[in-house]
Amino acid sequence: MEETCKPLFSFGVIADVQYGDKDDNHSEGRVQRYREAPQKLDKAVETFNASKSSLLFVLTLGDIIDGNDTVERTSADFDIVLTSLSMLELPTYHLLGNHCLTLPRERMLQDLQMPDRFYHAELHPGWALVILDTMDISVKWPVGSKNHEEAMTFMHNHPLGEANPQMSEWNGGLGSEQKTWLAHILSDAERQGTHLIVAGHHPLVVGSAPSTHLLWNHEEVAKMLVESPAVALFLNGHYHPGGYAQVGAKHFVTVEAILEAPTGSFAHGIIHVYEKEIEIQGFSTVTSRVLSIE
Repeated sequence: MEETCKPLFSFGVIADVQYGDKDDNHSEGRVQRYREAPQKLDKAVETFNASKSSLLFVLTLGDIIDGNDTVERTSADFDIVLTSLSMLELPTYHLLGNHCLTLPRERMLQDLQMPDRFYHAELHPGWALVILDTMDISVKWPVGSKNHEEAMTFMHNHPLGEANPQMSEWNGGLGSEQKTWLAHILSDAERQGTHLIVAGHHPLVVGSAPSTHLLWNHEEVAKMLVESPAVALFLNGHYHPGGYAQVGAKHFVTVEAILEAPTGSFAHGIIHVYEKEIEIQGFSTVTSRVLSIE
């Protein structure tokens, strides 16, 4: 760690608040503590606000709500999370997760003040953030829409099974339009010598998550990132226990979920970006890491 140097910039990160006003659930031997999520989100907000003079922004990695048994209850859950997020005293970048789409995309984009489903933002001289929509092709579109049809074609060509364990309907993929956009972003960054932090909800590489939780077309998208000298880090949520994988010089980090943090603990992090490394300062259940960059 570059202890004698100040970071170029730092930012807060949280994953999978997944709040719902409903009883705890038990899945895969883990507990989903829905009603505890807002207080853990409030703890993250408190931490970030206390460090606001040294933080540039906050990044959320999707699934800020879980979805409830009616649209009205889901909407009320979303309002609770929005109230907590409104207390942040820093700019905030959001992205869409699969559970986010228990409400219409249009409402999520509007209420979270997202410029689009996938977008690019300048962070610091020589650094930028790329936000992906990993539910771009998925079943979470109206039947007959272009994105839904592309999803149906992809699912037909990649049936769920031993060869394609990632093809559950709670995952999704990047469609042709977004892949073309991403290729242009990578090319421009390479030409300009810009480092990129790329973020999406779904993981891309085994190790950062099991194969069952990966993006539908994870191999194709991971290849794009691994082969680009511009990419420094990929961040995602979705797999609640968290994870990490390195492919070549590229780091793929799954941030632990707020939802499954044990009672009395919490889950958030601050990421410090230096010239030659990235430090993830984990709080409570989020893993701390030091990652070298080229």
